[in-house]
Amino acid sequence: MNKNGINLSETFKLNKGQVSFSPNLKYIANASQFRLVIRDFETLQIINVFTCIDQVDLVLWAPNSSVVLVSCFKRNISQIWAIDKPKWKCKLDEGSSGLCDALWVPDSAQVLTWSEFDIRINVWSLSDKNVKYIQSPKLRSNGCKFYTSKAIICERRDESDFISIFDYKTWKLLCNFKAASNDLAFIIVINNSIFIGDAPLNPFYYSYSFSGECMRKVQLYQDILGIKSFSSSPSEQFIALGCHDNTCKLVNTVTWSILSSMAHVDKKLTSKTTVCYQEMAASSGSHYEVVPTDTFTMPLVKSNFDDPYLFIGLGIVKFSSSGRFLAARSDSSPTLVWIWDLTSRSLISLLSQVNPVVSLAWDPGMNRENTNTEFLVVGCNTDHVYLWSERGVVAVKIPNCTTLNGAGELGPIRDVTWSDGGNCLILKGDYHFCLAYFPDYDLK
Repeated sequence: MNKNGINLSETFKLNKGQVSFSPNLKYIANASQFRLVIRDFETLQIINVFTCIDQVDLVLWAPNSSVVLVSCFKRNISQIWAIDKPKWKCKLDEGSSGLCDALWVPDSAQVLTWSEFDIRINVWSLSDKNVKYIQSPKLRSNGCKFYTSKAIICERRDESDFISIFDYKTWKLLCNFKAASNDLAFIIVINNSIFIGDAPLNPFYYSYSFSGECMRKVQLYQDILGIKSFSSSPSEQFIALGCHDNTCKLVNTVTWSILSSMAHVDKKLTSKTTVCYQEMAASSGSHYEVVPTDTFTMPLVKSNFDDPYLFIGLGIVKFSSSGRFLAARSDSSPTLVWIWDLTSRSLISLLSQVNPVVSLAWDPGMNRENTNTEFLVVGCNTDHVYLWSERGVVAVKIPNCTTLNGAGELGPIRDVTWSDGGNCLILKGDYHFCLAYFPDYDLK
């Protein structure tokens, strides 16, 4: 294992984890109490500081990167600022209906906002200043998907789930149909179809056409909990369903049948091709040692079935940027990261961490510097980040993570986010963030 240098920016103040790259990778926006700070992506110099009406809860870039929205839920108000026109501004006031979520429409000229208690969606047009309404939405922004020129929105009426399909340019209703789900939990629009996952108590999934025809209904289990997490492949060929029985179901989006089921076992591994990496903690920093599969012991969390927050099932499943790899974390063994090679449907790596895994993030820039190497960053709410590739894994200790007190202290890393180009990473603490660059990492 060859560990080279890591470049870190200085730390910057952060509010509620709200920091993001602009889609064109020219800017970084972050919330700091009542302020929205815009920085240049390359130099990190401040370009603009906008004063907001209250503490910022949400920061969203428009798809064209020319404007950015902030929402202040306490005041039921969203504000929009133009990057190149500092004097231009816009205010969206929800009034007494409340505000709990927001989302940009792909044309960057419209904004959707969700009122409290899922009463309605407000469709705000920035060009003609008109407002339209969609009643009884479900799942907030997670229940709204855009596909070509269509907006697919989940609704709940009369104790039933409905799907409405709109032309988002005019908001003309194209189709509305009742879904077969008892309690729709998530929706994926993929491969010219609508994939619906039901709540865990009703272990079904369904696929619909845009005309409302049910093309497939599949029951995953009988009398046990169903889907807990999901991920769609970048090629739109597969959907991974993380289930409560610690299996990952790979669904083919052409036939909508289960192509494969990958078990995350709680006993000794039998595969001789799996490489097990054990994190070894030390005061100078962690490192990994390779452990033979026949001697590796699974660390398990004993489930308390009286606890409403049941620690069973796959809580995280994520495809890599090429779709070749799938990473998973089971809530019954939260210190383990399972990495599958989907070309052979085999478990190629197993990472055993000292602390529970809280985040997994695949590098989106797999073709950076003419290499097909894909990287996975693992976050464990500590002062380390862990970088995996086919060639090995390294533990990277991040300075200024020992305490949450004091200006400039990053604190334990709560979350990690790659830039779209894959050339840097946002490391988020509770009240600060910094950028990490991995220019010379060579995992051997």
